[in-house]
Amino acid sequence: MFISKVRSLDLIDCNFDAGINVICGPNGCGKTTILESIHLLAQGFSFRSRDLRELVTWKQDELVLRGEFEENGRERKRAIRVFSRGSEVRENGETLKSPTSFFGTCPAVIMQPSDIELLRGGPEVRRHWLDEILCYRSSANAQVLRRYKRVLQQRNKWLKEFKQNGSAVGGEDLFRVLTQQLIELGAKLWAARIALSKEVSEIITQYYRKLSGGVDEITCAYKSSILKSLDALDAAESMSDDMMDTIPAGAEIARAADGAAIYNASGSASGTAAENAPGSACAECANDTDDVVSVEMLRNAFARKLADLEFVERLQGLTMAGPHRDDLALCASGYEMRSVGSQGQCRSAAVAMRFAAVDVASRYLTKPILLLDDIFAELDVNRRDAVASLIREKECQVVIATPQAEDLPFKADVEIKLEVGSRK
Repeated sequence: MFISKVRSLDLIDCNFDAGINVICGPNGCGKTTILESIHLLAQGFSFRSRDLRELVTWKQDELVLRGEFEENGRERKRAIRVFSRGSEVRENGETLKSPTSFFGTCPAVIMQPSDIELLRGGPEVRRHWLDEILCYRSSANAQVLRRYKRVLQQRNKWLKEFKQNGSAVGGEDLFRVLTQQLIELGAKLWAARIALSKEVSEIITQYYRKLSGGVDEITCAYKSSILKSLDALDAAESMSDDMMDTIPAGAEIARAADGAAIYNASGSASGTAAENAPGSACAECANDTDDVVSVEMLRNAFARKLADLEFVERLQGLTMAGPHRDDLALCASGYEMRSVGSQGQCRSAAVAMRFAAVDVASRYLTKPILLLDDIFAELDVNRRDAVASLIREKECQVVIATPQAEDLPFKADVEIKLEVGSRK
């Protein structure tokens, strides 16, 4: 792999073994940057930055990445050049539109200390994780997701303009078309996410059991206002015309912590549904069922919800229901981990989620490259040994960044040593 002018790395050219590769060296020498470069060439995006121009070394004009991947016996030679005006992307000599064209052929799964945000962070973090592995399952899912985001953006733009001016370009006809498209795509996206969440929930539970030594259990469930009758949005749905007339001037529809819309006469956020309060029982996981939900059922439910929320959406200038407001609830002992989970529990659950992504990629694409960014320092001895055992079981190509190779719970096949400011 060839890396030039990427963050702190000036120039490096290295080869990786099909087994376990360890990159070691002091802080600031570029270990994580090598993992980021591999991830960018494999997945088509960086796990640290949305704008690839931020990866270019300070005061340099461009960066260059080149690497060779093997996927089911097929060799893929990839190259990315990023400069001030954009980027150039090639695979096997063919020019591609953008790095995202790489996605879905040579998967890579990153594990890093910041993964605790998968549990502690907001719903958007878990949605991103779910949507990434959703695209592993099928390229059709990726198309639905892209189209949904595009239509959602257009509909929000219409609503924002209507809120500001009392009318919007395209008029009511365009709004109806965008709403219908959102309903169709939203129903398909929900169906795909629900199917995936049922598949990964059991996998996450099994991995967590191994990582925790069976001390406690976790459960997972997809959390949506469409599926749960107790969601705070349902209060807005049942508002009659008389109730709407009682809303004081200047009052707003506030967002609850779980992304639901709730009415607050003072214009500030009020309390959320009981199941979302810190330390409260997790109703999503406790009441999860195996009921089959069809695309038609989801389509009809979404249409009703948007119809009931249309008045509120026009006031707020925002689409207030849909897959973009959902979450994946992870619970321990019936309580949501994002509120009451310990550091150890949350880190174990995050690792379990990453291993679930490895399994999904292996099932629907090919064995992914497993990238580990100094994760063992954050784990106790038992969890370190459990993670090491799972890594061996996966038989994936592994690239590990660590300050000290001798601290790892297994032996490396290839060891690459870096120094601050060194050239290789």
